[in-house]
Amino acid sequence: MTKRTLFIIIGLLLLLDIAAFFVYLIGNSNSDGKSPIEYVLRDSVAHMADTIPDRIIEDKFDTIARDAAFVSRDKIRVGKELKPMTCSVKFKFIWPTSINNNSNLGKLHKELISRIATTSASDVDGLTKHLLDHPEFAQHSTKFVRAGEGVNVEPGINKTLQHYRVFPYFSTSFLLEVVVLVEKHNGESLSRNMNIVHYDRVHHHVITLDKIFDLSKADDILALVNQRIEAEKLTGTHDNWHETNILPTEFLLGRKSVVFYLPDGAIAPRGTGLHEITVSNQDLEPYFTSYYSELLANDTHFVTYDFLQF
Repeated sequence: MTKRTLFIIIGLLLLLDIAAFFVYLIGNSNSDGKSPIEYVLRDSVAHMADTIPDRIIEDKFDTIARDAAFVSRDKIRVGKELKPMTCSVKFKFIWPTSINNNSNLGKLHKELISRIATTSASDVDGLTKHLLDHPEFAQHSTKFVRAGEGVNVEPGINKTLQHYRVFPYFSTSFLLEVVVLVEKHNGESLSRNMNIVHYDRVHHHVITLDKIFDLSKADDILALVNQRIEAEKLTGTHDNWHETNILPTEFLLGRKSVVFYLPDGAIAPRGTGLHEITVSNQDLEPYFTSYYSELLANDTHFVTYDFLQF
């Protein structure tokens, strides 16, 4: 075999290797159209080795569930009878105990607790004790007893409800989103409030609103939200919706969009519940901070958790 023939064979083998490499990249690109090589070559990834997918450490959670019924010592008149008021408290927490191999989660726990109740509790045990020690009744009552043996609870009489749920909903290499859902029935109507806590899994801190959006452009972001509200009205499905003049502060971050949550009564008649408004990341991109844009550009390892049910 001549040297010329040998060089030709080596060249063909190199071409085949290069072709195979590009076929691999095409076959392994994610749904956003970015290939794995883009993540590897980004400078920002080099000093964040624990964000590379094969080094992700799974988060850990504890399940905490309790429920209790209470009866007021004070009675109110129902028809011709005097009857006690009742209150039912129920909570279920999928509580974070270790995030990306870090169990020092005091700041995250404090943020979650602040979204559930006004209390000096600093941990989940203190929180659960607070919830069980402070039932809320349809009318003010300072005297109550825990319903137990020998206590008659009439479920349809002046009953108030307090339901609390905390659970992870969305996670990536960089980000964990935890939903705090509080539902209360005051004897006449139901109120539902959903808060979302965003947590940086790499640097271990709670991500505030101004870390995600350039708030100097809040009016422009609000205009996008109102455009989506108007689009929903035009479908006829939500023709009773109206614009909002306040930028929603509760939202879920996703690979392709942000889902904003507006409270009951914010853009429709009270009693219609929470409202979801979805705005694409493509439209919001000019208003993302450099911090969040970088996070979004490099993120991988997407996991969606089930919505927690009682």
